Amino acid sequence: MALILAGHGSHISPETAGLVWRHVDRLRALGAADEITAAFWKEMPAFAAVLTTLTSPDVTIIPLFTARGFFTQSVIPAEMRLTERDGRVIRYAPPLHEHPYLATVVRARVESALRDFALPTDQTAVAIIGHSTRRNPDSRKATEAQAARLRAEGFAAHAVYLDDTPEIAEIYALTEAPNLIAVPYFLAAGSHTTIDVPRALGIEAGADHGSVQGRRVVYTAPVGVDDDLLDVILALAHEAGAPLNPPASGDAWRGFPTAGRSTLIAGVESAGVLRFGGLHLSRDEVRAWGDDDAREGIDHPSALRRRVRENPFRSLATSDDLPRGWRVDIKTPEQIHAVVETVYPGAVAAWAAAQTGTLHVQALRATARRQVGMYRALETMNAEDQARIVGRVCAGCVRQPLWFEPSQTDKLPCPEPCNHWLSAALEAKT
Repeated sequence: MALILAGHGSHISPETAGLVWRHVDRLRALGAADEITAAFWKEMPAFAAVLTTLTSPDVTIIPLFTARGFFTQSVIPAEMRLTERDGRVIRYAPPLHEHPYLATVVRARVESALRDFALPTDQTAVAIIGHSTRRNPDSRKATEAQAARLRAEGFAAHAVYLDDTPEIAEIYALTEAPNLIAVPYFLAAGSHTTIDVPRALGIEAGADHGSVQGRRVVYTAPVGVDDDLLDVILALAHEAGAPLNPPASGDAWRGFPTAGRSTLIAGVESAGVLRFGGLHLSRDEVRAWGDDDAREGIDHPSALRRRVRENPFRSLATSDDLPRGWRVDIKTPEQIHAVVETVYPGAVAAWAAAQTGTLHVQALRATARRQVGMYRALETMNAEDQARIVGRVCAGCVRQPLWFEPSQTDKLPCPEPCNHWLSAALEAKT
């Protein structure tokens, strides 16, 4: 049985996907399923590729979004091709807002702000700040529902949006209250909650309070950063019918996707030393290729992920600037695969499929045709313009874009355009 935590990811902040990965690590430590992974719109592994990394015949997808809207209703089903089951049992759980947990967190955020800043309730309004999108009218409903719950409990509450109306800055016209509690109805402390929302409110980034237009503004933490979110994830999986394993403690390197694992292990055993992208793989250790001074020993996936992904943030896991100076000492052959999956999420399955001649390669036109949003406009992009973006984006990646240049190289195979490429192409087109 497999679990997928589906999130948005980011090209800007490590926290948007970082929150999802932390819960993946915790679920793996519990042994909740045989295979556990994440999937993202902006990062690796992509929604479109994640099912190919799993061998389990029973898969449950938990969308870590605060609303039922564009991503949960349109993007994820289209990208994951949820109508094409290939003989698998695939369960698609409802998003988080349908569980009472988030309403409890919103209320707790408001009560803490009232207490910590000594705000009188009758002189304080609450802004529930959602993302929403004009592309799907359902996206705003969860935020509206949270504001309605607070109003039913006697609070002066309003819903405002980052990408819809009323916009965030309009809160100052919606209420005359001298005090305002702003609750970001987002899961993680990503770029929206740390940069975009504070800017729209008129407070400094990183501040938990400020003064705007003569009002005292208190800005709370997002609603998904508390540790007990894990219990909600497990509850949603259970309610969706997932046959979860009983909790157990064990090796932190277990519970990874298994597609391609045996091929990778056999490759290391046969070669002794195998280069995988920017990694040096051997029976004894994994480190960055060409790094003969790898002194920092790492013994946990979360520590390795932080080391290779943050400071500076590398939103494209396969970019060719892999940090050096670290190593993971290998105790079992399976750990080699787990380390590679941590550094390059989802890449082993495609590599192994290429080794056996079973890799499905999809050109830009087919990828764009599958899109339900703005990337659909790339369907007619000509080869010359594609080549220009390939030269700019793919040159700095350890993967070979087989979807554009089918010739085999020493690089890892890339079977279809990634979100980084699509974003760069759309920016160039517009």
